[in-house]
Amino acid sequence: MASLVTLIICIAIIISQAVAASDDNILEIGISNENQGKNLTELTMQQISLAIPYFSGNGEIRRMINNINADNKLALSALKCCQELLPLAIYNLNRSLSTDVDKAGARSTACAAGTLLQTCIDGFEKQPRVIFETVYNKLKYPIDLNRGTTKAMAMLNSTTDVLDKDSEYPSWLSNGDRNLLQADSKIRADVVVAKDGSGKYKTIKDAVHNAPKYSQTRYVIYVKSGSYHENVIIESDMWNLMMFGDGMSKTIIHSNLSRRSGFETWATSTFTVYGNGFIARDIKFANTAGAINEQAVAVLSTSDNSVFYRCSIDAYQDTLLVQSNRQFYRECEIYGTIDFICGDAAVVIQKSSILVRKPLKGQYNTITAQSRADPHCPTGIVVQSSTIREAEDLTGVRTFLGRPWRPYASVVFMQNVMSKMIDPKGWTPWDPPTTTDTVFLAEYDNKGDGAETKDRVNWKGVKPKLSYKEAGWFTVGYFLKGNDWLPAAQVPYDLGP
Repeated sequence: MASLVTLIICIAIIISQAVAASDDNILEIGISNENQGKNLTELTMQQISLAIPYFSGNGEIRRMINNINADNKLALSALKCCQELLPLAIYNLNRSLSTDVDKAGARSTACAAGTLLQTCIDGFEKQPRVIFETVYNKLKYPIDLNRGTTKAMAMLNSTTDVLDKDSEYPSWLSNGDRNLLQADSKIRADVVVAKDGSGKYKTIKDAVHNAPKYSQTRYVIYVKSGSYHENVIIESDMWNLMMFGDGMSKTIIHSNLSRRSGFETWATSTFTVYGNGFIARDIKFANTAGAINEQAVAVLSTSDNSVFYRCSIDAYQDTLLVQSNRQFYRECEIYGTIDFICGDAAVVIQKSSILVRKPLKGQYNTITAQSRADPHCPTGIVVQSSTIREAEDLTGVRTFLGRPWRPYASVVFMQNVMSKMIDPKGWTPWDPPTTTDTVFLAEYDNKGDGAETKDRVNWKGVKPKLSYKEAGWFTVGYFLKGNDWLPAAQVPYDLGP
């Protein structure tokens, strides 16, 4: 029987031969059982670990930045993001191997790792070509390996629903957590944050810093009403954290970092969540940089099995960055202009208000920008049973449902009420344009003046009228054999069109 080392070497040879082929051909051979898939995951982690020193404070990428762009704040911000993202990718891959994670969770976290690697590359996209190509070449091989892993998972694992078909809340929430989300529930806080000194902490950062690591039980932080000017990060070792406030108009967390002020998009977030199982309730998260300052994120989440309930998420461009893993938003208010719900998570936004603001003169609005690059990952943005309308006068401004950020971008708008502000074409291409043949941009049973689909763009990947069955299961043409690319939401199967 071949040793583990020999097996890994064999797999590496197979992968190296496949890299030049298309993504769909990677690992057509060589992956026939779960052990080999595990070994491939371990090899991916090894390759990421080998790349990490190049992104260190004295590594090759930093030296290149110093030599070519000594005062380039954006490049240094992108480098710092990579320093966070690469270990986070390894963390997700490690989690995908855990016996405590079910098959759907393992696949979600493996996909998240690929998204994080791609995000590191994206940060250098507008840097000098020699820097971008160096970063790309350092990470292309582990990305290809990871896509082999996700393909193996798609081949070996049958898919399951992430949400209960008969339940209002995701099935991965415990009964106790569901009670915490009920409007009349009394929540017991472990600690209190209050600006007036009436709580244990005066800042949210301090409360989060002192929260338990890897908690197996729910830890609750109550943030009293007030305006908190902070950039908060829920680290990856902070599991099962809940944060609730006094209401989205009373408890406000805000900051104003932006791309134009020298921060890579990932680094602009007011509230960043890495830790799994996070819940937020009755809080406003805002980035106040304004439209003039380009990308400025209010909430960035990679948190698996996370929930935002009755929250306001308020900014302009790239407001809500649903980066990766499985996320659920309910009864929220989400404000923005360009690509303001973006990323590559498996996310359901349900019974919420999508509120479109006025962009800069000459700009148009795009509600979504989904970034699925791996066709074997069950990710996408679903907006369901929500209201999509103007937040202010949009006379003369075109507003689209979205534009595909990556070639396999997946978005579903279903059972919403859409204002007449929605452009009859529905969708607009990325700039510069990429293929639209492999996207999945779909609509089902929407109402209102903006829901008419007869003039939607004539792209192969646009599905303006899903069938009852397709809407019920959120299936797409290239995942008909049981690959559930989105978590199911509150779409009971006994509801008809």
